[in-house]
Amino acid sequence: MIVKRESRTGANDLQTTYRPCKVSELVGHESNKRIIKGNLDSNKVPHCYLFTGPPGCGKTTTARLLALGLCCEEGIGSDPCLKCVNCVSVLDHNSLDVREINIGAYGNKDDVIGIIRDLPNAPFMARFKVMIFDESHKLTTAAQDALLKVIEDGYSHVFYIFCTNEPEKLKPAFLDRCNQMFFGRIAIDSVYDLLINVAQFEGFVYNDDVLKYLAEESQGVPRKSLMWMKQVADSNSWSLEQAKEVTGVMVDENSAEVIELCRSLLKSEWEKSVSLYGKLNKTAPESIRLAVEGYFTACLKRSGTYGKGRQFSKILDIVGQPIYHQGKAGDNKMYNMMFKIVDTMGGG
Repeated sequence: MIVKRESRTGANDLQTTYRPCKVSELVGHESNKRIIKGNLDSNKVPHCYLFTGPPGCGKTTTARLLALGLCCEEGIGSDPCLKCVNCVSVLDHNSLDVREINIGAYGNKDDVIGIIRDLPNAPFMARFKVMIFDESHKLTTAAQDALLKVIEDGYSHVFYIFCTNEPEKLKPAFLDRCNQMFFGRIAIDSVYDLLINVAQFEGFVYNDDVLKYLAEESQGVPRKSLMWMKQVADSNSWSLEQAKEVTGVMVDENSAEVIELCRSLLKSEWEKSVSLYGKLNKTAPESIRLAVEGYFTACLKRSGTYGKGRQFSKILDIVGQPIYHQGKAGDNKMYNMMFKIVDTMGGG
């Protein structure tokens, strides 16, 4: 169970105050939890990790858990005290020995060389230095080359944790030198249990159906579900309508607008489909995609012949990829998916 810990940085949103601080509190990722717990408790922690997986699924959080487990004054382990100077400094993001580096801003060769030059120096207060590289896929080729020798031979007092959702952008030689761990999306039931945990701790007079809805719509991202729950709680309305407004999901597969759009796509009516989508432009593209996917999934279930089923299956292959972009970029993705459906149905 996750417990509440106020942040001294002033960032006291639910996704911050209920962030896991011990390996046992990490939501989901059972295999990764067992491996990391074993590494810490046996004092056999690899000096270079690469955490991969979609945004918001626990990569950076787990990196901080490792840092806490390595640097706690009470000793190396998976159950840090969270009270000593080292633990508190890590939690408050002002540790001189645990650095979180935003590679999006500091990923070129000169930046990395500056980091490397400081590595031989002893830690300031903790027993180790822990270098957490966020958005590691943005490391330039030259920067990756500069790190190769360092992460392979390294220093006994330095640990490296690279986090990325695009590992394919890193060089094979770089990947080969890291202990790789994949962090997938969290199971809906686990996200729901987390929301129940936090809602009860906060004393919310919550609606269970709303929490289930938020867990489902979060698509396995706890951070997102906690942000939405706080907005629902602040609205003083624990209704599904309010939850849909907060999540931006104002349509589903049973909405008249979505049904009309999908039927238009099936008839290869491209211009009409574009017009119908335009009427939905106040809704997030990902929400529309999910509704369209739901409609065609229902069509697949009802298909009476193999040929029809195969056709709907091809459509689901098209709309099955999440749209992470908002606004115009997201609309562009959705238009492309719609055109591919029209093309699949024989439009010309």
